[in-house]
Amino acid sequence: MSTINIVRKPTWRVQPSVKFQFDYWMLLAVAGLLVLGMMVVYSTTFDYGVRFWDDATYYFRRQLIALLLGIIGIIGIMQFDYHIFRVLSVPIMFVTLAGLIVVLFFGEQILGAQRGLYEGSYQPSEVAKLATILYISHWLSSKGERIKLLTYGLLPFSVITGVVCALIVRQPDLSTAGLIAIISFSLFFVAGADWRQFALAGLVGGAVFLVLIFTLPHAAERVDAFTAGWRNPELAGWHVQQALIALGRGGLFGVGLGNSTQKFGPLPVAHTDGAFAILGEELGLVGALLFIGLMGLLVWRGLLAARRARDGYGALLALGITCWLSYQALINIAVITAVIPFTGIPLPFLSYGGSSLLVTLLGVGILLNVSRDAALEKKRVRRTQRVRA
Repeated sequence: MSTINIVRKPTWRVQPSVKFQFDYWMLLAVAGLLVLGMMVVYSTTFDYGVRFWDDATYYFRRQLIALLLGIIGIIGIMQFDYHIFRVLSVPIMFVTLAGLIVVLFFGEQILGAQRGLYEGSYQPSEVAKLATILYISHWLSSKGERIKLLTYGLLPFSVITGVVCALIVRQPDLSTAGLIAIISFSLFFVAGADWRQFALAGLVGGAVFLVLIFTLPHAAERVDAFTAGWRNPELAGWHVQQALIALGRGGLFGVGLGNSTQKFGPLPVAHTDGAFAILGEELGLVGALLFIGLMGLLVWRGLLAARRARDGYGALLALGITCWLSYQALINIAVITAVIPFTGIPLPFLSYGGSSLLVTLLGVGILLNVSRDAALEKKRVRRTQRVRA
């Protein structure tokens, strides 16, 4: 009993000797993704910088600031036991909801949606991805077996997820709302929800999503363009056509870093939604597979951290962040390769966007924290077993 009390004592701070013990495979994956990302950001934005700011590095420097802030955030997160986010998840969620409400009244238009503040440098919907994972993980892990009950499980879960998604849909940003819903449902299932509740939630959520797709004009247009493209590739949406041309031009080894022609007009928003297409054009199939491989390594280490976590909260937290990054990457790549209708969702690490990169790195910091704790717990268990032997 004394050992359990020591482990759960809410001191929050970790021992100085373990503050910077990392999962080096995970760190290697993140470092590789950041290097690729910064190269693609510069390649896709130097033209915009010259045209609009007379400075080829303008957007690169903004992204670099977000990167440095993210690294500082990771260093800060590694100073504490990740269980501190149990306490912080509620205020973080309230602040995020407030931001989502404020942006509806005072936000700036970004690609047809009212989603940004301060010249688009702060997007509450990006923060909402991580905030929802923090809150849902805490909420689900505190319910235990009661999650199988309708009044303790499905109903409050639906309200929590529904409020966040509804505010984001109002921007409108259906793709981000859908992503948050899928992540939340994944955590709900893994936490032990009754299968009938999960099936009911899936049916209702899917029905609502389909209604929104065919009700919101911009979503319906994208679905129409997607179905037309299946019948005749020449009728596919302009964005999809140009993305496929970029991937085709890249071939096996690409046309060379910085030598893309699609980013100079033919491919809209190449620095955000089309980043993977430009990577494929400039570095070819090899570059695209390198990115996918690094993402796969990150996902593997994230799932391993979730499996080894010392408690349900850590497992849900690691799983939620891993699902977030993997689902978002899969959706973006599926759009670029014309597998699903076009959505304006950025590619983690590769797409330009300070809010997206900063929040992604904060999520990585939490994932590294859970992974470190899981490794230390494994060492403690082995040490105890040797002593008993």
